[in-house]
Amino acid sequence: MSSTPSAEGPAVTRDLLDNPLTGEERKLLDAYRLLRELAREAPTPCVAANVRAALAPIAVAVTDLGLSFEHLLDDGC
Repeated sequence: MSSTPSAEGPAVTRDLLDNPLTGEERKLLDAYRLLRELAREAPTPCVAANVRAALAPIAVAVTDLGLSFEHLLDDGC
């Protein structure tokens, strides 16, 4: 698995089944990683709650597409 560099690790260019990522999949994975990063930073309670609310459905899409598989319980989702 590998896309764009982020705070979570190296660039990801392939999904969990070793298929190359499409442009849309890469954008979705980038959005997912950005939301995860924002959820960890939690600048204020209202921002944290809304970021977690946005993160949950994107995490489902990322998992359904086989882009990443992570449990978000530690992030409050």
